[in-house]
Amino acid sequence: MYFAGLTVYFSPHHARHMERGEHGPAIESPWELIRTLLAPRTMPHVFLLIAGTGGLFALVSTVNEDPGFAAIIFTSAMASYTIIGIIGNNSHVKKWLLIEGFSSKIGKIIGPILLPIFLMILIAGTILLTIAQDKVIRDTWAIVLSSLFVFWSIGQGLALRSSIRGIFIGAKSSKREEKSEPKPWDFRILFIGAFVSSLTIALMRGVLIPNFTGNNPEILLWIIYVIVSFSITGLFLQMSKDGFIPYDLSWTKGDRSRVHRIGQLMILLIAWHLSSAWSRLSGEGNNLMLLEEAILVIITVVSAVWAMTNRNKNSIGFVSKDTAIHWAIAFGFGYAGSITVMSGLTNSLPFLGDISQTLGAGHILTAFTLLLGIKTTISRPSISEIITKEEGNKNLEIDELSNELDEI
Repeated sequence: MYFAGLTVYFSPHHARHMERGEHGPAIESPWELIRTLLAPRTMPHVFLLIAGTGGLFALVSTVNEDPGFAAIIFTSAMASYTIIGIIGNNSHVKKWLLIEGFSSKIGKIIGPILLPIFLMILIAGTILLTIAQDKVIRDTWAIVLSSLFVFWSIGQGLALRSSIRGIFIGAKSSKREEKSEPKPWDFRILFIGAFVSSLTIALMRGVLIPNFTGNNPEILLWIIYVIVSFSITGLFLQMSKDGFIPYDLSWTKGDRSRVHRIGQLMILLIAWHLSSAWSRLSGEGNNLMLLEEAILVIITVVSAVWAMTNRNKNSIGFVSKDTAIHWAIAFGFGYAGSITVMSGLTNSLPFLGDISQTLGAGHILTAFTLLLGIKTTISRPSISEIITKEEGNKNLEIDELSNELDEI
């Protein structure tokens, strides 16, 4: 109605969208991001990721003497969705990427992925028909893509740190302003958490999973893991002690709550990655290894996209609710591509070792990225971080109010 239109026009919501241009709505929470990634309107893109990575993994397993072809296709898929992520907020492009833009059942399934597939074929075809006809270039391409696994492993730790910090800074429990100075017991609880997390994961990997898969439990091996994991985590906690018990004791209940929640979640993730590395490097890998890596890919993708949206919402305008799925698919193809191509290279390049050992090294990199960032992640938020969070919450309320007015 005319009244509703005037209200929206003169509202801050409208002004903000005028400034954002075609950037699209922002993602205000990780839970909203997960709902966006799993929305039916973009599900064909998820199916393309699953089918594409599965098919290319089968290709590398069959034709493992030349994984360069798969490396180029993975790179083309990642580049395709990166381009779409940048231009996806445009209204003319957006209608070709959602199922609403197609009327028939087949169109709703195939239509949204036609543009990404076209770009993949165009990019891959150009590369394969020009520079990639030389096998040396294909081999180099495969090595470069697989070496990005180091980048993904470190990036996984950075994304987890950023997303965890963003979640708890925005939580209601972190905004309690009653004074509550930290005590030595607050620090001891983290050591207890490190031991409990290591012990719990060791029982799962060393006893429960072997019994489930019919293997013999390696009790001694996992007892040693508990000692090693607890010692490493405890050492880094001690190095970060003044972050948990700061010299400035003017802390609030919100500060203590935030520090404890971030600390315990970081400790759990560190113990998990150390246990994954321990399992891979000790030869304890099993058929559940690929399932675990798939779960980690999902966690990494969600964390990376959320970190991008949460770090600087005003500058990274092309990362929005409408384009989040495309950035997630791009990260997914890059992460899966590096692992898949690496599995093919381990047969032709013995110095890489077994694929499980390489994955174990990646878990170590992720764990130490988390360990090195404990103090930074739990540190008291700056004024700019708090203002950004408050603006995000206000913008979300304005968006909801505007939607209600549009319905009227």
